Amino acid sequence: MNDERLTGLLGSLRTERMDRIADDKIRSRLENAWTARMERRSFTWRTRRFAPVLATLVLFAGLGTATLNAGGDSPLYSVRTAIEDAAVVLHPDPADRADYLVSLLDARQAEAARLEASGNAAAASKARDAEQRTLKMVLASVPQAPEEAPVVVPTESPTPTPAPTATPSPTPSPTPSPTPTPVRTATPRPATPTPVRTPTPTTPPATTRPPSPTATPTSMLVKFNGNVRNPDLTLADGACVALSMPMDWTAPCDTRTSQGAYSFYGSGRVNQATTMYAWRYDPVAKVTYKGYVTFTIKGTTVTVPDIKLARV
Repeated sequence: MNDERLTGLLGSLRTERMDRIADDKIRSRLENAWTARMERRSFTWRTRRFAPVLATLVLFAGLGTATLNAGGDSPLYSVRTAIEDAAVVLHPDPADRADYLVSLLDARQAEAARLEASGNAAAASKARDAEQRTLKMVLASVPQAPEEAPVVVPTESPTPTPAPTATPSPTPSPTPSPTPTPVRTATPRPATPTPVRTPTPTTPPATTRPPSPTATPTSMLVKFNGNVRNPDLTLADGACVALSMPMDWTAPCDTRTSQGAYSFYGSGRVNQATTMYAWRYDPVAKVTYKGYVTFTIKGTTVTVPDIKLARV
């Protein structure tokens, strides 16, 4: 029943004559309809209507907050780590993905250290497993620093010394044989007993132990920072940077410089010789500028020397 119809009915009652019983019934129906209409317009009725929906939303929000804040000693920790691992696909940009994984790795390392300090071995073990899983994801998503082949310097071979030539010796001339003299027979003497020698103990040779194998350093997450400069030593903006030589110098790259500076994560080992490549292609002039620098990884953060581009 809308407002116009209700107004029309009330207006028609002015000219109608009804008995008191019918009048009271109609009045009661109209009052009830008006009261119900006013209740439907009130905020309380609307809130009561959407109360189940609001309660469901609050329940899911509370459950989600509890899951995302669950510690290693909580039964929801495995659900939390699964959600955090699945959120990697929400970062399509390689730099954003690397930053997210590094922050996730730092959080899980701190969580594992806190649980170990509190003496909760079971929870700490779960946190360490999640940390190792995150570390594998980080190392798989960041570029690997290739091994640099050692440069072999050719050495001069020694000049062979000629062997001395043998000088022929003169042939001796034959000499006349002397006249034979009579041989006297010697009288045999009694045999002297040979003394028995006592064998002296010999010292056993010293055993040489093989050298212990040197432990090979494992790969770790490394942050590379540096600058790229143009041939006139100005900062090169928009230049590509990578740890390996690209196959196509004109193809798009993942890391570019911003006002000449770059910063990205990679994988490497301590004391590993690494080469950083930088290039920039000018599509208008169809000219490529290239440069590289070789350095050694000494820690988890490496400041790479400046790379100067040169026209190819």
